[in-house]
Amino acid sequence: MLKASLCIQQYNVHKGRLLSMKPTFSFIHAADLHLDAAFKGVAHVSPKVAEVLRSATFEALERLTQLACSERPAFVVLAGDIYNKEDQSLKARFALLDACKRMGEAGVRVFIVHGNHDPLVETEKSFSFPDNVYVFGTAGVEQVRVETAEGDLLTVVHGISHGKHNERRKLARQYKRTDDSVFQVAVLHCTVDSVAASEQYAPASVADFTKSGIDYWALGHIHEQQIVSREPLVAYSGNIQGLHINEQGERGCLFVSVENGQASTTHHTLGTVEWKIEPIDISTIEQFDVLEEVVEHRFEEIAQQVSEQCKGVIVRLVLEGRSVLDGELRKNGAVTELTERIREGQMNNSPFVWLKDIELACKPDVDIDTMRSRPDLLGEALTVADQLITADDTDELRESVSELFGSPASKRNLTILSDAELVQLAEEAQYLCLDLLEAE
Repeated sequence: MLKASLCIQQYNVHKGRLLSMKPTFSFIHAADLHLDAAFKGVAHVSPKVAEVLRSATFEALERLTQLACSERPAFVVLAGDIYNKEDQSLKARFALLDACKRMGEAGVRVFIVHGNHDPLVETEKSFSFPDNVYVFGTAGVEQVRVETAEGDLLTVVHGISHGKHNERRKLARQYKRTDDSVFQVAVLHCTVDSVAASEQYAPASVADFTKSGIDYWALGHIHEQQIVSREPLVAYSGNIQGLHINEQGERGCLFVSVENGQASTTHHTLGTVEWKIEPIDISTIEQFDVLEEVVEHRFEEIAQQVSEQCKGVIVRLVLEGRSVLDGELRKNGAVTELTERIREGQMNNSPFVWLKDIELACKPDVDIDTMRSRPDLLGEALTVADQLITADDTDELRESVSELFGSPASKRNLTILSDAELVQLAEEAQYLCLDLLEAE
């Protein structure tokens, strides 16, 4: 790996002219550690799974620390949401402190900005970070000059923290490179307008990044690792550990190498638990014991495909296709019983594969259009359902369930469905009608 070097005074002769060479160095870009997070949507897990999940975010931090101590980059940037919530747990705060101390002993500096989950608050003053750590404040963008041991300027790191959990200031517009000719780095927890997100925190645009003149933007908040822009280089490192079923695959950080003013990034996996949505076509499966064998084989394949660092995979099975098993699967309690059956014996494997749940996206092995044309109650029910599903908007469909979702008890316990979820519910209701109204 590239290390901070003394390239500032190097020159190359090219066509009779002396060309100045910018410093060569490296740094780690990490974000969204969410230390001590409670994992969503995982209930009634085995003791082994529970133990792995409880330690997962801390083990990812440990791997980040080991990477920094072994590769010894010039510094590590943590781009917000280090903690999972504003009232940070002592366990999480001690873990970060210990990691920073170890990185300091290895000669690695750490730059921290806070995000919407962990806005900079008074509690931060109850811990004393070592001298290698710099926490950016909330009043305005601050600049820190990073120098070599000989006092030569390596880079300038810019940053500002969120001061509240719903930060709406357009913080990116406050950033501006210094007059120094070195490669410069910005650290920010924000939502870029070109990236889909449900909530806009510290909204920013690529135009804001470009106007700043800063060379690399180390962003946090979006949990998917992605390059937002190449000129300048703007990246989300993603979170270091997936937290729920929609955060699939490997999670980690970016190792950034800078040579003569040009940066390149390399992904490093840090997470110990992976999440996976696995579809299985059951259109040719007619017996449950065969289905069980197919699932077990698929789980073996999943375990063989994950990285060496992975301790386990949490899977949602999505059963697809037209199948004679559809009716049996939709009977009350069938999916729960099948889930429990598949889970048996999986925990002895390493890495383990834990079945989180089963989603039924399958259909009955019948011609539903023919059923819809029948002159009976089933045909009428299917026709009404189809009219609601295929309508230009979901107003009538939403009105049909308004009584259910409008009651005081429902408002307390049920989540308002999106249009797509409402249509899916209506489609599933058709198959329930088939089971209840079709004669055996």
